[in-house]
Amino acid sequence: MNVLSLDFEIGGLMAAATLFSLTFCLVLAPLARLVGLMDQPSERKLHEKPVPLVGGLAVFFTFAISILLFTPFADQAWPLLAACGLMLVTGLVDDRVNLSPRVRFLLQIMACCIMIFAGRTELTDFGRLMWDGVLSLGWLSIPITIFAAVGVINAFNMVDGLDGLSPMIFMVACVAMGALALMSGHVFNAAVLVVAFGAVLGYFLLNARLPWNERARVFLGDSGSVFLGMFLAWQFIDLGNGADRAFQPMTAVWLLGIPLLDTTRLMHDRWRRGRSPFAADQFHLHHAFLKAGFSVRQTWLAITGLVLLTTAIGLAGQILGWAEYLMFYGFIAFGLVYWGVMRHCWRGGHFFGRTMMTAIKF
Repeated sequence: MNVLSLDFEIGGLMAAATLFSLTFCLVLAPLARLVGLMDQPSERKLHEKPVPLVGGLAVFFTFAISILLFTPFADQAWPLLAACGLMLVTGLVDDRVNLSPRVRFLLQIMACCIMIFAGRTELTDFGRLMWDGVLSLGWLSIPITIFAAVGVINAFNMVDGLDGLSPMIFMVACVAMGALALMSGHVFNAAVLVVAFGAVLGYFLLNARLPWNERARVFLGDSGSVFLGMFLAWQFIDLGNGADRAFQPMTAVWLLGIPLLDTTRLMHDRWRRGRSPFAADQFHLHHAFLKAGFSVRQTWLAITGLVLLTTAIGLAGQILGWAEYLMFYGFIAFGLVYWGVMRHCWRGGHFFGRTMMTAIKF
């Protein structure tokens, strides 16, 4: 499959993946009710009724079947499918029995090792991050690759807390990376990104607050969020590394800027409060909007706008050839502003001029 033929087949791949994913979600949802694979309401969760946790299964089945049957990349894709499959199973078990953070991390590291040793995908440098020379990683390549990938996995997992939010963030990243992959001739990456986009779109149609959905009808569950986080980590590292890279490492940081910033802020704040960095709470960015009285749709639109902004900056910097150190220091500045706004929000009890409420209106 060359770039021209891929261009011709993009529509078909995406449409087939979307249809399969939508069908899998609708078929698996009643089965989830029978076997008890449901996300139950609780004090820290926003939904009021049990919701089937089948989104991750539907998206993974769609992704695997589409890659194996409708693209010529079955042999090349098996390490990616293996790593994502391990994360899917990890999440399914976690959804049922609540695995300890230590076990989850161990399994995430195992998935990263599949990426590194079977998929031959690892970070070897950070590009021209702070000066004109390339910042090579040398013997630190493998541990830093694992650290970065685990960070992306958990950042995406933590952002999955509002109807339609995590699939939208995922699809925006897929479109951006897919465009850069096509422009640079990375046909395999472009193909899997197209299929992943379609698979998540089918789920999005049942998860987002759209005219036919008063509430989300299915959830990803931990199985879906960690699997999709693994997929994103793999693509960011694969496309952002090597002599023929599709984009610079800092471009990847901008593409996933909001989840990364919110996750690091949350973990830091939890640690300062003496809690586990992985303990669940209601101090995410979307909680701030909801406690300030914004509706779910308004919150979704606002955060989607922020994600599109950081993505646009990343794409502009890559396409226009902005210096990598400017992208780096620009992100640091953006992050400091973000942290300052959120710190003021939770300490002062005000967000965008509105008083924060104790309970969330959902």
